[in-house]
Formats: sequence, structure tokens, C-alpha cells
Amino acid sequence: MLIIPPPKLTKLERPSSVELTASPDDLWAEFGQLQIRDSTRKQYVKAIDNFCQFAYNGSATPETIEEFLALDRYAAIEIVLKYRRHSIDKNLAPSTINVRLAAIKSLVDMARKLGKTTVDLSDIESIPAESYRDTRGISVEQFKLMLDAIVGSPTGGNPSTPIGIRDYAIMLLFWGNALRRGEIASANIEDFLPQQQKLKILGKGKRAKVAIDLSDSVSYALEEWLNFHPCNLPGQPLITSLSHNCYGARIAGDSIYRIVQGYAEAAGIEQRVSPHRLRHSSITAFLDASGGNLRAAQALSRHSNQNTLTLYDDNRRQEQKVASGVLESLLVGNGGKTSG
Repeated sequence: MLIIPPPKLTKLERPSSVELTASPDDLWAEFGQLQIRDSTRKQYVKAIDNFCQFAYNGSATPETIEEFLALDRYAAIEIVLKYRRHSIDKNLAPSTINVRLAAIKSLVDMARKLGKTTVDLSDIESIPAESYRDTRGISVEQFKLMLDAIVGSPTGGNPSTPIGIRDYAIMLLFWGNALRRGEIASANIEDFLPQQQKLKILGKGKRAKVAIDLSDSVSYALEEWLNFHPCNLPGQPLITSLSHNCYGARIAGDSIYRIVQGYAEAAGIEQRVSPHRLRHSSITAFLDASGGNLRAAQALSRHSNQNTLTLYDDNRRQEQKVASGVLESLLVGNGGKTSG
């Protein structure tokens, strides 16, 4: 049995009233097979491992999980609250902390339903999420430079290598449909419907895929990519890796991040450009071009709350800067100098 090291936590005795009704190995195996998105499941498993590193000074194992689940409710809550405070003190993003808490709650809920614990973490609250701040992203001209970097020519043209053709399709999906990298990575061959110019995607927090419309250029780019696809068959991932060590496997979200950042650097863009910043860029560019059509922007972005789009709109028009300028002008006296 592993001991919780001081000063993080004080080891608490296992209540004699708690008996596991099945092997803890079964629970850990079942947790790794949760019927949720692959990316979320991997995050959850990683989060439980991180929690065990904090609480038990070691990786997640059936033994450490069994020990945690055998605590009484209040002892378990104390441990998780200390872990929550530890994460806050490390200045982790609220979204990261909330994923970790959700993973622990999910594990406990599963164990309780299977009669393996009496722990209940429902009283532990998530961290309030921060609202979007800088949503402007990069300009249209900067995005064009990134496309030119794919082609390898400052005058533009069509990409001619399998990697270039694949990456061109990825970039157009970001721009033309404001997709998230997980939505791109999770798509399969059969999700692309070229004759209808549609793509079925699994949206954030969704359990079922929905079809979105593609423009001519995006649909054509995907068709071109399928000509070079390592295994163009139903059930295979739409976008794959082309590296030697995992050729033909589903492309990872981290790989998509590196692809985007690599072309941004090649285009000479100094700011860090992530897949999500490209999504911001796409939404903001549409609002600029449409004169602030929030209804259409909501359809493009698939945000459930239109207030999020209002923030995009405010940021692109720099409403706060305008307001600050008006207030400053009230202080300006003769000669353009402030009085005081």
C-alpha cells in the first residue's frame, strides 16, 4: 500500500465498512474504455495519473485507485480539494483544472455505481471558466501567407506533395468552417460526402456527428487529399499521419498544432498561431466581411451561446479601445493637453 507523503496530505485509515465488490483492475480497465470521445478518454486517464502523482507520489495503479476509493466521503473530498488548490496555485488554466476534476468525479461515479466505493464528490465545484479575451486571431493576409508557405511559392499555386495536399485541406477546414482540431482529427472517410459537399463532425461536447456544408474549395481540397490517402476505405480516419513511424494512423491533435505553428513560422508571423487561433481568425474575418452578422457567425462557429459571438464582435471593433479614447478626449484641454 502506498503512503500519502506529508506535507501534502495526511494518510487516512481505510474504513472497515468499505468493501470492493470486484477487482480494482477491472475498474481501471473499465475506466479506460469509457464510451466517450477518444481525446476526452485519454485526457481523463492522464488526469487520474496526475492526481495519483500528487496524492500518492506515484503513477495511477489499481492499488492507488483502490486506496482512494476506500476512503470515507469527507477524507476523499479533502484530498480532492487540496488537489484543486494545488492546481490553482500552479496557475493552470480553469479548463485544465475542470477536466481533471471531471475525470476524478467520473472515476468515482463509475465506482459508486458498481458498488466499489461510498465516496461522493458532487459537492466539489468546478473553477469558473474565463471568458474569451483576444479573439481577433490573425489577418486574412497573414493566413494567405501561411497557405503560400504550404505551396512553397510566394506567388501561390497548388500544393504538389501528399503532405502539402493534406495540410492544405486541413488549413482550409480551419478557415472555411472554423473547425476545432478535434473535429478534424475525429472525422472518418465516410464522414466526407463529396457529392453533397458536406462533412460530418463530432462537435465539442456532442455524442452524435452532424453534417456541415463545405465550400467548393474545401470540398475540392479534401477530394484531392483522398487521392493520396494511405487507405481510402470506410472506417479509416479522414486525415492521417504521413510520418514514417505512424504512417496511415489517425492524425493526433498535437500533430495538427505543430503543423499550424510550423506554417505560421514559415510565413514570418511572430505571434503564436494555434489551431484555435485560426478558428478565432475565421470567425472574426467573417464578422468583418459580413458587417457583424451574428446569426450567420453562430451557424459557422456552432457556439450554443450567441453572447460568445458578441465578444468576438466587440473585440474586432475594439469597443473598449474606442470607449477609452472617448473618455480620454473628455480630459483634453486646449492644445491637446490634459488638464490637471
